[in-house]
Amino acid sequence: MEEKKLTEKESLELIAEMIRNTKSKLELGDGNILLLWGYLSVGVAAMVYFAGMLTHSVYTNWIWLLIPLIGFPAMKYLDRKKTSEYSASTYVDKISAGIWKMVGGLAFAGMALCVGFMLFGYNVWILMFMYAFVIVGFGAAVQGVVIREGSLIFGGIFGILAGGFVVCCVMSGIPLRHVWVIPLYMFCFLLMTVIPGHIINRKAKRLC
Repeated sequence: MEEKKLTEKESLELIAEMIRNTKSKLELGDGNILLLWGYLSVGVAAMVYFAGMLTHSVYTNWIWLLIPLIGFPAMKYLDRKKTSEYSASTYVDKISAGIWKMVGGLAFAGMALCVGFMLFGYNVWILMFMYAFVIVGFGAAVQGVVIREGSLIFGGIFGILAGGFVVCCVMSGIPLRHVWVIPLYMFCFLLMTVIPGHIINRKAKRLC
């Protein structure tokens, strides 16, 4: 049987169709990983907030470790599940994965720095608070640009600005009160992850 040869026009149309399909997949991708990190971060922050208000102990900050301890294994599970459902991976998929691998790597590096200084009697855990606002916010904004999701861009920029505000407070000697800084953290993660995650999933369902 003779194979049909595509004309130049047909080849261009085929390429254009492939690009359109790829863009749709990226724009309406799975928001479950965003929801995982968002709800986990907000939930753990609420635990730290109430535990701190009740005990007034600095040791309540160890509760933050629940985020990586629960989050990374759960993310691996979701990633394997997504890979099994979608065998094909696009170039932009790899860019998106690279963004969040870098964000995760910076989290481990920051924690290592904080633990190292803690061993010498210095409390620099405020670094991880800055990370949560600025680095995660930057990752969310870039991810929003890559998949063209406005809610991610807005949430990411808001998180970066909130982080800048907190940095200015620290540099000005304004104390970071438990009563407002943790609720600000929770609000930022709602904007950066939870709301965009639900929006992305809702868009995906419309195409099904």
